[in-house]
Amino acid sequence: MSRNEKLQEYFNFSQTDLNANQQGRVTEDQRTRIKAKVQRYNNRVLIVLGIVLVIGFISNFAIRIAAASDQFSSLFSSLPMGAVGPIFAAFIMVIFLIFRTQKKNEQSLLKAEGTVNFVWVERRVSNQDRTGYKTVRSLQMHVGGVSFSVNENLMDIINQGDNVRFYYTSGGDIVSAESINKP
Repeated sequence: MSRNEKLQEYFNFSQTDLNANQQGRVTEDQRTRIKAKVQRYNNRVLIVLGIVLVIGFISNFAIRIAAASDQFSSLFSSLPMGAVGPIFAAFIMVIFLIFRTQKKNEQSLLKAEGTVNFVWVERRVSNQDRTGYKTVRSLQMHVGGVSFSVNENLMDIINQGDNVRFYYTSGGDIVSAESINKP
Protein backbone atom coordinates (compact mmCIF):
# COMPACT_ATOMS: atom_id res chain seq x y z
CA MET A 1 0.00 0.00 0.00
CA SER A 2 1.45 3.40 -0.97
CA ARG A 3 1.87 6.26 1.48
CA ASN A 4 -0.97 8.21 -0.18
CA GLU A 5 -3.32 5.23 0.17
CA LYS A 6 -2.37 4.94 3.84
CA LEU A 7 -3.06 8.67 4.32
CA GLN A 8 -6.39 8.24 2.56
CA GLU A 9 -7.34 5.42 4.92
CA TYR A 10 -6.06 7.21 8.04
CA PHE A 11 -7.90 10.51 7.37
CA ASN A 12 -10.93 8.78 5.81
CA PHE A 13 -11.17 10.56 2.46
CA SER A 14 -11.63 9.43 -1.14
CA GLN A 15 -9.72 10.37 -4.29
CA THR A 16 -12.75 12.50 -5.25
CA ASP A 17 -12.44 14.34 -1.91
CA LEU A 18 -8.73 14.96 -2.53
CA ASN A 19 -9.36 16.23 -6.08
CA ALA A 20 -11.97 18.68 -4.75
CA ASN A 21 -9.61 19.78 -1.95
CA GLN A 22 -6.85 20.41 -4.49
CA GLN A 23 -9.27 22.81 -6.20
CA GLY A 24 -10.03 24.55 -2.90
CA ARG A 25 -13.40 22.92 -2.14
CA VAL A 26 -14.68 20.80 0.74
CA THR A 27 -16.93 17.96 -0.41
CA GLU A 28 -20.35 17.25 1.04
CA ASP A 29 -19.07 13.94 2.49
CA GLN A 30 -16.32 15.80 4.33
CA ARG A 31 -18.80 18.38 5.63
CA THR A 32 -21.01 15.57 6.91
CA ARG A 33 -18.09 13.87 8.72
CA ILE A 34 -17.03 17.15 10.35
CA LYS A 35 -20.58 17.94 11.47
CA ALA A 36 -20.93 14.43 12.95
CA LYS A 37 -17.66 14.88 14.85
CA VAL A 38 -18.82 18.24 16.25
CA GLN A 39 -22.19 16.74 17.19
CA ARG A 40 -20.53 13.87 19.10
CA TYR A 41 -18.44 16.40 21.04
CA ASN A 42 -21.50 18.55 21.76
CA ASN A 43 -23.42 15.50 22.99
CA ARG A 44 -20.63 14.73 25.46
CA VAL A 45 -20.64 18.31 26.72
CA LEU A 46 -24.42 18.22 27.13
CA ILE A 47 -24.19 14.99 29.14
CA VAL A 48 -21.62 16.59 31.46
CA LEU A 49 -23.82 19.68 31.69
CA GLY A 50 -26.79 17.50 32.63
CA ILE A 51 -24.78 15.73 35.32
CA VAL A 52 -23.58 19.07 36.75
CA LEU A 53 -27.15 20.39 36.82
CA VAL A 54 -28.52 17.26 38.51
CA ILE A 55 -25.76 17.30 41.15
CA GLY A 56 -26.33 21.02 41.69
CA PHE A 57 -30.07 20.64 42.18
CA ILE A 58 -29.66 17.60 44.45
CA SER A 59 -27.11 19.54 46.52
CA ASN A 60 -29.46 22.51 46.68
CA PHE A 61 -32.32 20.27 47.81
CA ALA A 62 -30.12 18.58 50.44
CA ILE A 63 -29.01 21.96 51.79
CA ARG A 64 -32.63 23.12 52.04
CA ILE A 65 -33.62 19.99 53.96
CA ALA A 66 -30.65 20.31 56.31
CA ALA A 67 -31.33 24.02 56.83
CA ALA A 68 -34.96 23.29 57.70
CA SER A 69 -33.79 21.18 60.62
CA ASP A 70 -33.27 23.25 63.79
CA GLN A 71 -30.08 21.37 64.46
CA PHE A 72 -28.42 22.54 61.23
CA SER A 73 -30.14 25.89 60.66
CA SER A 74 -27.30 27.96 62.08
CA LEU A 75 -24.73 25.98 60.09
CA PHE A 76 -26.45 26.59 56.75
CA SER A 77 -27.99 30.01 57.36
CA SER A 78 -25.27 31.79 55.40
CA LEU A 79 -25.62 29.55 52.30
CA PRO A 80 -27.71 30.76 49.35
CA MET A 81 -30.91 28.80 49.00
CA GLY A 82 -31.41 29.31 45.25
CA ALA A 83 -30.18 27.30 42.34
CA VAL A 84 -27.97 30.13 41.11
CA GLY A 85 -24.81 27.99 40.95
CA PRO A 86 -26.14 25.22 38.70
CA ILE A 87 -28.00 27.66 36.48
CA PHE A 88 -24.89 29.83 36.10
CA ALA A 89 -22.81 26.72 35.24
CA ALA A 90 -25.39 25.70 32.64
CA PHE A 91 -25.37 29.18 31.12
CA ILE A 92 -21.56 29.16 30.81
CA MET A 93 -21.56 25.68 29.24
CA VAL A 94 -24.22 26.64 26.68
CA ILE A 95 -22.27 29.78 25.69
CA PHE A 96 -19.12 27.64 25.34
CA LEU A 97 -21.00 25.16 23.14
CA ILE A 98 -22.35 27.88 20.89
CA PHE A 99 -18.95 29.46 20.29
CA ARG A 100 -17.17 26.13 19.79
CA THR A 101 -19.82 24.83 17.40
CA GLN A 102 -19.61 27.98 15.30
CA LYS A 103 -15.82 27.71 15.15
CA LYS A 104 -15.76 23.99 14.31
CA ASN A 105 -18.51 24.30 11.69
CA GLU A 106 -16.52 26.92 9.82
CA GLN A 107 -15.41 24.90 6.82
CA SER A 108 -13.33 27.12 4.61
CA LEU A 109 -10.44 25.08 3.26
CA LEU A 110 -6.83 25.84 4.14
CA LYS A 111 -3.60 24.15 3.09
CA ALA A 112 -0.38 23.41 4.95
CA GLU A 113 2.54 22.11 2.97
CA GLY A 114 6.11 21.31 3.85
CA THR A 115 8.42 19.21 5.93
CA VAL A 116 6.72 17.28 8.74
CA ASN A 117 8.11 17.73 12.23
CA PHE A 118 6.65 15.62 15.04
CA VAL A 119 7.08 17.09 18.53
CA TRP A 120 6.05 15.69 21.90
CA VAL A 121 4.56 18.47 24.00
CA GLU A 122 4.37 18.19 27.77
CA ARG A 123 2.03 20.23 29.93
CA ARG A 124 1.19 20.18 33.60
CA VAL A 125 -2.43 19.63 34.58
CA SER A 126 -3.91 19.40 38.03
CA ASN A 127 -4.91 16.01 39.40
CA GLN A 128 -8.60 15.19 39.70
CA ASP A 129 -8.45 15.57 43.46
CA ARG A 130 -6.60 18.91 43.06
CA THR A 131 -3.79 17.77 45.40
CA GLY A 132 -1.02 18.14 42.85
CA TYR A 133 -0.08 18.12 39.22
CA LYS A 134 0.74 15.52 36.63
CA THR A 135 2.55 15.82 33.32
CA VAL A 136 0.53 14.97 30.21
CA ARG A 137 2.26 14.32 26.90
CA SER A 138 0.64 14.89 23.53
CA LEU A 139 1.95 14.61 20.00
CA GLN A 140 1.91 17.63 17.72
CA MET A 141 2.75 17.72 14.05
CA HIS A 142 4.19 20.94 12.64
CA VAL A 143 3.88 21.50 8.89
CA GLY A 144 4.44 24.76 7.03
CA GLY A 145 3.97 26.94 10.11
CA VAL A 146 0.79 25.14 11.25
CA SER A 147 0.46 22.76 14.23
CA PHE A 148 -1.94 19.85 14.54
CA SER A 149 -2.58 17.61 17.52
CA VAL A 150 -2.30 14.10 16.11
CA ASN A 151 -2.39 10.48 17.16
CA GLU A 152 0.85 8.56 17.50
CA ASN A 153 -0.33 6.11 14.81
CA LEU A 154 0.26 8.77 12.16
CA MET A 155 4.00 8.34 12.74
CA ASP A 156 3.65 4.85 11.21
CA ILE A 157 2.58 6.49 7.93
CA ILE A 158 4.55 9.74 7.81
CA ASN A 159 8.21 9.97 8.75
CA GLN A 160 9.93 12.92 10.35
CA GLY A 161 11.16 15.15 7.51
CA ASP A 162 8.72 13.93 4.83
CA ASN A 163 7.15 16.54 2.57
CA VAL A 164 3.37 16.36 2.87
CA ARG A 165 0.46 18.61 1.89
CA PHE A 166 -2.49 18.73 4.31
CA TYR A 167 -5.90 20.18 3.51
CA TYR A 168 -7.77 21.27 6.63
CA THR A 169 -10.71 23.40 7.65
CA SER A 170 -10.41 26.62 9.61
CA GLY A 171 -11.94 24.64 12.49
CA GLY A 172 -8.71 22.61 12.56
CA ASP A 173 -9.95 19.33 11.06
CA ILE A 174 -7.63 17.66 8.55
CA VAL A 175 -9.85 16.50 5.68
CA SER A 176 -7.18 15.07 3.33
CA ALA A 177 -3.46 14.79 2.79
CA GLU A 178 -1.01 13.81 0.09
CA SER A 179 2.65 12.99 0.08
CA ILE A 180 4.67 15.28 -2.13
CA ASN A 181 7.63 12.91 -1.84
CA LYS A 182 7.93 9.99 -4.17
CA PRO A 183 5.51 7.33 -2.81
